[in-house]
Amino acid sequence: MTVGQVSTEHIKIAELSRKIGQILVERGDYEQAMHQFQLGLTYLEGTEHAEVVRIYNEIGRVCWHQGKLKEAQQWTEKAFALAERDLDPEELARLLYFAGIRYFRQGENKLAEEHWLRSLEISQETGDLPTQAKLYQNLGWQAQLMGKYHKALEYLEQGRKLASECGDISSLSYIYETLGETYKVLGEWDKSIANLQESLNLAEQAGLRRATSRVFSVLGDIYRHQGRWSEADECYQRSLASITGMGHPQSLFVVNLGLASINMERKAFARAEELFLKCWSIAGKGFGFTARMATVKAHLGELYVRMGKLAQAEQAVDEAIKLAEQANAKSELSHAILVQGMVAASRQEWKKAGKFYNQALKNFEELGDRYNQGRANFEMGMMFHRSNSSSQDKKLGQKFLQQAHQIFSELGAQANLEKFPSEFD
Repeated sequence: MTVGQVSTEHIKIAELSRKIGQILVERGDYEQAMHQFQLGLTYLEGTEHAEVVRIYNEIGRVCWHQGKLKEAQQWTEKAFALAERDLDPEELARLLYFAGIRYFRQGENKLAEEHWLRSLEISQETGDLPTQAKLYQNLGWQAQLMGKYHKALEYLEQGRKLASECGDISSLSYIYETLGETYKVLGEWDKSIANLQESLNLAEQAGLRRATSRVFSVLGDIYRHQGRWSEADECYQRSLASITGMGHPQSLFVVNLGLASINMERKAFARAEELFLKCWSIAGKGFGFTARMATVKAHLGELYVRMGKLAQAEQAVDEAIKLAEQANAKSELSHAILVQGMVAASRQEWKKAGKFYNQALKNFEELGDRYNQGRANFEMGMMFHRSNSSSQDKKLGQKFLQQAHQIFSELGAQANLEKFPSEFD
């Protein structure tokens, strides 16, 4: 049967079934949603129509929500096999955009980037500025999470210009927030705070609770590093309050990670573990964010080192490394290697610890991650400080500590400065 032989009535029924299915997906009723999508397909059996593409894509989305990643990819690929021919360019660009988001969330970064770049190409041809802005924001976000910070800034600046041009307040808010996160990692905390404040102003203007939550989480992280504990607490609580009742996994992950970290710094280890495990539950439900899962395991490894549970620390950090390598997430991998050094140092395996610390430091320098460069230098210096090293090694340790002290002083990371030996007071 050709598309010309499909009755208008059948197309309308299929479209209605798809729309009902989409509502059911939002409610989490995947079984009934799938029934509606399959019903829609029966009215279009053997045809080549744009509605078939839309339903294939929705079935892929349901499979993704259910954690059936292989089936999700198969249905998505079936949709794209027809999409180039059956959809208009703007709808095709949107389909590619959302497919990229799904791939990104399951850790398929290369596939996500390919879909977003193809969507960007089409959007540039059609002159769709809002979609271009969203794509640059997502490409920037992906680059930032993968540790490609300078590439992230390039994408985000392009997105910011386009979002400003078309007055897209929502995209602008998320772009400024991601700029703030990126500048934070690069150690430019004043720029970070300025961008986060800009994001917050736009988010509150547009009623974007998720963006508001993420801004307060990042601000909380900066204040925590600065030793401004009460301000950090306030930011984390405001972050949590912004999304209470929404259940958005990304935002819940970020704020709980911050809360877990501040509890770890305060040596409230049981509470920190509880919150880190909550982060793991959020990130690891079948499909999860692979890079985020690596983040949690590395943090758990560090927590267990501080608790003296070295076997658990080693197990957690081994898992973190596997996940980080799977997601091609260099920042998470570097943190995990740093924690490997902490485990080895706690066992007084100094040579092994030094190897891990050197690798972590090299990685953080390549990333441009100033704060973690300071941490790696500090751990290396303290390793020499604690061990029965030669006078030459002691001098080398002092050099690492001086470098760490300089970095933390430049950043204003008071919480880290307070951990130095007394001779640095």
